[in-house]
Amino acid sequence: MSMRITVKELHRNMLGVINTRYGDLADLQEQLATGKRLRRPSDAPLDVSNDLLLITRLKELSQFKDNIEGSIGYMAITETAMESTNTLLQRVRELAIQASSDTLSAKERMYLNKEVEQLTTQLVALVNTKFKGDYVFNGQQTKIPPLIMEESASDTLEDYSNYRMAYFNAGGGAVGDTVQLFEGFSGRQVTDIIPGSFNISVAGVTYAENTDFTIDYEAGTMTILNAALLIDVTPGTANYDINQVAMQFDYLTRGRDVYGQAVSNRGVIEREIESGITMQVNIGLDEMTTDPVSGNTLFGTLIRFGQALVQDDQPNISAAIDEIDAVFTTVLGAQGKTGARVNRLQTTLERNESQFSQVTELQSRLEDAEMAETTSQFLLTQNVYNAALQAMAKIIQPSLVNFL
Repeated sequence: MSMRITVKELHRNMLGVINTRYGDLADLQEQLATGKRLRRPSDAPLDVSNDLLLITRLKELSQFKDNIEGSIGYMAITETAMESTNTLLQRVRELAIQASSDTLSAKERMYLNKEVEQLTTQLVALVNTKFKGDYVFNGQQTKIPPLIMEESASDTLEDYSNYRMAYFNAGGGAVGDTVQLFEGFSGRQVTDIIPGSFNISVAGVTYAENTDFTIDYEAGTMTILNAALLIDVTPGTANYDINQVAMQFDYLTRGRDVYGQAVSNRGVIEREIESGITMQVNIGLDEMTTDPVSGNTLFGTLIRFGQALVQDDQPNISAAIDEIDAVFTTVLGAQGKTGARVNRLQTTLERNESQFSQVTELQSRLEDAEMAETTSQFLLTQNVYNAALQAMAKIIQPSLVNFL
């Protein structure tokens, strides 16, 4: 018994064939247009899964590359600041050798200190070097400067009303007494005064260093040699007034947080440069400028050297040469460590770029359509589709009888 095939069934079967061929044609056309063989999970689930792993790896390598390049930039700025520090220290050493000569007078040594003052200011600017808004030598406290050049100001009424001038209390003391200087606003002890910057006058009378007083610039203390300076200049007293005591000098302080506490510059900043591998990219100020043997710091050495110049102290001027050499060696050591890290980063960057190329190639092989083969398949599928259309047109002759 033969099966009767109706026109409707034939029509439905032919439409199914045509739709299938059209779908194949559309798929190949999309591959040719995009150049991609994989466009959705249903195309090839296993290949798509592997492709997603490769995409994840490329993103990871891209992030490592950003970390490495950012670290190289960070450390290049650091290294440049160190190189400039070395150059300035070389000049300081030349001045120390020159000042140690027996032929120089006290006045000539004072002139040399003027240059040391300028070099100290430049070195403060160098240790406050920034990279993209971050201080590079202050550990993890990158928004706070490692060092601040402060000033005891006494030029305007505002300086006094805002307690910008420092103060001391020598009231009731005797000639030869030593008093500590304090910040006017915070009341903290003043230390690390820039030698040669200190000036004091009382009621318009200016007093001379080494005659009326001496200063221990590192400790921030003043020894009274003239009874006229045996006064109390604490804020709130009559002497803390624009018409009475005017005390001006520059001094160094550590960077402080919002609570007024000095911050450490020893914190480590690390960047991940490969999977599970991190590297330190910073050098703290203390690590760069503190001699590990003697404990002498760069700015402590400069201040002692400047004080020796101001006070015409030849033995301490000669001693400063060895201190400068020790700090210079410390800076060179920090610079060498930074250079070694930069070399490692550059090697890692080359490896990262090589891996990125390899993974990109693997992804391309997996994702990309083979254009010659796809074009051939497209033409073949197009011919099949056209043949199916022609066959349907010949087999199914439209007639109203077929729809009764």
